[in-house]
Amino acid sequence: MSLERSASFVGRLTAWTVFGAAAGILIAVVGPFVFGMRSLSVMSGSMEPAIQTGDVIVDEWIRPRDARVGDAITFNDPGRGNVVLTHRVVSIAKRGDSVDFVTRGDANTGVERWSSPAAGRIGRVAYRVPHAGFLMVFTRTPGGKLVFLILPALGWGAYEIFRIWRPRRELSPHDAPA
Repeated sequence: MSLERSASFVGRLTAWTVFGAAAGILIAVVGPFVFGMRSLSVMSGSMEPAIQTGDVIVDEWIRPRDARVGDAITFNDPGRGNVVLTHRVVSIAKRGDSVDFVTRGDANTGVERWSSPAAGRIGRVAYRVPHAGFLMVFTRTPGGKLVFLILPALGWGAYEIFRIWRPRRELSPHDAPA
């Protein structure tokens, strides 16, 4: 195999590997929307070591009455201006048309006490994608938009221009199909 063909093969292999890894992460993070789930970037270490800062968690929607002690759930913390939290259920009390929760982050010592309508909905963590949250947050910055939108578009455009304008190679008798 010639040096040119080897370089071309390595380039294609690298491109497909990067594409495959990016597609896998994209499917794991965005795919759940098809099934009515949601993904969130974890911005604090309150659930470490189970859920790390920078992970993406994927929540399935459940009724509050379906939560169980030990579940990691996502809810709006009414004590802090409806900040979204993901903490573990420590205790549950079902009372008429409402459900009273006590939740705590695995790395926290304090607890949250809150109630939810029994017919409402909260998120229960279905799975996590390690470190993908850093990437999701980065894509929203000007630098992230440059790296993930503008540079690939410019690269693709440059490749297409090169492909169109490159000189055609003359076929030698040895290259002709038999």
